[in-house]
Amino acid sequence: MPLRIAAIEFLNAAPLMWGLEADPRFALAYTLPSACADALRDGTADLGVIPAIELARIPGLVGLADLGVAVADHEGAEVRSILLVSRRPPAQVRTVVLDAASRTSAVLAQLLLRRRWGAAATAVTSVTGAAGAGWREALETADAVLLIGDPALQLRVSGAARHLHVYDLAQEWRAWTGLPFVFALWGIRAPAFEAHRGWLLARLHAALAAGLEASEELVRMWAPRLQIAPAEVRRYLADNVAYRLTAAHHHGLRRFVQLAAQEGWIEGAGLPELVAGTAVTAPASGPAGEVA
Repeated sequence: MPLRIAAIEFLNAAPLMWGLEADPRFALAYTLPSACADALRDGTADLGVIPAIELARIPGLVGLADLGVAVADHEGAEVRSILLVSRRPPAQVRTVVLDAASRTSAVLAQLLLRRRWGAAATAVTSVTGAAGAGWREALETADAVLLIGDPALQLRVSGAARHLHVYDLAQEWRAWTGLPFVFALWGIRAPAFEAHRGWLLARLHAALAAGLEASEELVRMWAPRLQIAPAEVRRYLADNVAYRLTAAHHHGLRRFVQLAAQEGWIEGAGLPELVAGTAVTAPASGPAGEVA
């Protein structure tokens, strides 16, 4: 029986999934980040790239320490796909609309509003999300709205919100803490990890190596899908998102979990065991898969 992967349907996770669809050992189901976490929680998936905060919330998971979705680890780096769009300066925000698809970014937005900017903001979760044109409607009644993933990148590239306050939350986190931010990690249910650890971690590393090597193919696939210029997709994958995590990323992750626990968004012991995988430099053998 193939291992069931809950796969994020955004561009930011595409290199991590490269070729896995063509591997008969896996069955992939693409969905939103929050739904990936829920699938691991309820046992309908064996592994997935899930919001980082959910590793501290879902019992019985093993996290992969060295692969994930993070912002690039250098001063001033922006991720461009996690945005807070506001009608007023952040300290004046009183209501913020969060996207139900988000877990980590929803906590990050509230944490920055509360701790960095001193805002007394009430959060409202949008059931339908704030993707596409939805952010405009959200700002008719709220002061600010959180956008994540592809809709956020499209908005950033288009400049449609230039008349508003737009904050890149990874950049704001770094300015506040001096650390890069980690948005998502591979989470693996413990029984699946124990049963397949002999080959699984090396295979996930091979998928990323192949995905990074196929970056131009990803650009050709995703630029028309997102209706943005190929140069913007190329820049996003090369300059904004990091997939191999550094020691600084882990410091940032632990700091985030600590602050989230202090604010009551995490209960229990925090992060589970994070295991290092087997890095590879060459793509895995076999037919190349496509990212759906």
